[in-house]
Amino acid sequence: MAVSSTQVQFDSLFGLFTYLAIAVSIIVFSLLIYFIVKYRDRPSSRQPNDTPILGKLPRSRGHAKSVVVTVSLSTIILVVLIIGSFGAIDNILTPPQHVCQGCAIEVTAHQFYWQFTYPNGTKPYDTRDILRVPVGENIRLNVTSADVFHDFGIIGYDIKTDAIPGRTNTVWFYPNTTGNFTIQCFELCGVGHATMKGTLMVMSQPAYFAWYNSTVVH
Repeated sequence: MAVSSTQVQFDSLFGLFTYLAIAVSIIVFSLLIYFIVKYRDRPSSRQPNDTPILGKLPRSRGHAKSVVVTVSLSTIILVVLIIGSFGAIDNILTPPQHVCQGCAIEVTAHQFYWQFTYPNGTKPYDTRDILRVPVGENIRLNVTSADVFHDFGIIGYDIKTDAIPGRTNTVWFYPNTTGNFTIQCFELCGVGHATMKGTLMVMSQPAYFAWYNSTVVH
């Protein structure tokens, strides 16, 4: 079962590419086998009239119909893939305008750790390398960097975005199930890059909001 909305989107897109590839492969290999059998060499076979002869220009075969059919089918397949790809990308890159209290979180990359800042002003040491979110809610992350280029990604969620100084990139997801998932930096950012990991803790809604309300900075 998919653990997030982003994984559902990418799985659907991967399935679209896979099913079209399988369909095209079946058609192509079926025709290949058919033509191999039909036009195999026999004792009574003779060279066709338009066989290329060394030193002479080949005669026009006049297969315009085949070209039109091939180009038309290829265009249809490419249009389907383009529409599917842009639809998935648009959904992933368009965060919801309204999210629950405590579900809009600032993510700041440092060498070599992640800092998560919540709307209630949660103490920084409570959120270093640990991102807590509630299950069944839209989560919006505003990602930036305090020093060099990083890349914020959640393994298993199929979500990544650059963390760049002076710029904020926004991503979102909808967790479907509770559990812990690995946050990883996917941009070589220095000697400690390999250790720059964090944990996404997807909690039940009562547990999350109990924690969130208990960490308010007055």
